[in-house]
Amino acid sequence: MNFFRSIKVRVWALFEVVVVAMLAFTYIFLIAMFPNFYEWMKTYEISEALVEIRTNWYKDDIADIINKQASEKKMYIEIYFPQVNYSFSVDRISAGLPLESLTKTLGSEVAASEKGMVYKRLRDERLDNTALLMGSYIGDDKNNPEAYIFICNFLQPIGTTVSIFVRQFFFVGIIMMILTIFMSALFSYKISEPIIRINNSAKELPQGKFNAEIERYDYAEIKQLAGTLTSASKEIAKSDDLRRELMANISHDLRTPLTMIKAYAEMIRDLSGDNPEKRERHLKVIIDETDRLSSLVTDILDLSKLQAGVTEMHLETFNFSARLSGVISRFDIMKESDGIIIDLNAEPDIMITADVTKLEQVVYNLINNAVTYTGDDNTVYVRLIRREGGRVRFEVEDHGEGISAENLPYIWDRYYKVSERNKTHKRAKMGSGIGLSIVKNVLEQHGFAYGAESSEGKGSTFWFEAPEYAEQPEEPAKPAHSKRFITDKSNKAK
Repeated sequence: MNFFRSIKVRVWALFEVVVVAMLAFTYIFLIAMFPNFYEWMKTYEISEALVEIRTNWYKDDIADIINKQASEKKMYIEIYFPQVNYSFSVDRISAGLPLESLTKTLGSEVAASEKGMVYKRLRDERLDNTALLMGSYIGDDKNNPEAYIFICNFLQPIGTTVSIFVRQFFFVGIIMMILTIFMSALFSYKISEPIIRINNSAKELPQGKFNAEIERYDYAEIKQLAGTLTSASKEIAKSDDLRRELMANISHDLRTPLTMIKAYAEMIRDLSGDNPEKRERHLKVIIDETDRLSSLVTDILDLSKLQAGVTEMHLETFNFSARLSGVISRFDIMKESDGIIIDLNAEPDIMITADVTKLEQVVYNLINNAVTYTGDDNTVYVRLIRREGGRVRFEVEDHGEGISAENLPYIWDRYYKVSERNKTHKRAKMGSGIGLSIVKNVLEQHGFAYGAESSEGKGSTFWFEAPEYAEQPEEPAKPAHSKRFITDKSNKAK
């Protein structure tokens, strides 16, 4: 059944149906309806001649016009003047019908007709032929006309002609059907074969063959389809490579702290269980590695929710300057343990509208990233300043080794950073390695501009900008008699 539902068979069948329909249409209108059409054409010629004579009746050359119409169209034309009982005729059909005697009796029928016109089909049994006769009057009154005009024309026998047409149609139909079978089969092959090949290439995608090049074809739509599938296969290949590398890196990050936890737990059991100083040091390592595992899992879940768009935004207006100080206070322990200095320079009372929890996570991740890669001065510079156009800018700067220009665009990729050793994407040695991806997704949800600037050997600066919230002045009371319009001031954040 699938064979009969294929494009190749259906296109071929459609061509055959179209050809059969065209042949049927041709037979009906050119052969079956030929006698009716032939009679209609003869009637039209008589009517046309009748109108021509009546229109030019009062011209001097009316006799020439009558003779011309009779000669060109092979008709019998008679003009009968009832007042003088005189008739004038032009015979160009050499008919055996008694037309003169017949036309004299039709004057009363013309006068009795509603439109002053008669139309008759006359049968000549001797000649086995049919004549068409049309009569009308000339003048203003059909009951008392100047003259009567009668025009007659014979229908030539067309039986032999129709038989010839039928035979010709039979042979032409057979030839057309044979040609159509081959042409439709070729055309259906040309259409279906590229689609079949594209389908076969698409079947290889689930098997992991993402890099197969799909041929391009002349048809624009099929060419576009092939190009789309080629691009999709390349993107799938990239995503598959990214997935494998991501899984390998996450596995490494999970395995490393678990190994450390197990090793130090065994050391506590076997060596330092009775030594308080060593036991506390070993327990601290276990706690730190546990925190690292918890941070990794939390960051992965947060990033997945952000990229899936399932997190909700809870926007509120708050004092960014005050909140910033609270986030930085979380790093105080690093000052005591590692000598990390965070230099904060924030203008006071900067108000913005955002999701407080998510924006604090952005600030924390940017500062933590700078702390991780700070230089020998162990100093991270944090700035919150106002800029022109009602915007505020948050910056985090470190004096580490920096990032090269060719690798800078990749820093926002999930779970990857630029390795100073081989300048390729690798996982972060410390932390979850996806902090900047969370930053990117949160800022894009808010519609904030963001970016990074870095120079190798000098350090990096990460920043984002947001509109500052400004209180609107109260609108003055509208006078009771005033008809002026009040402007809608809805731009609260610029």
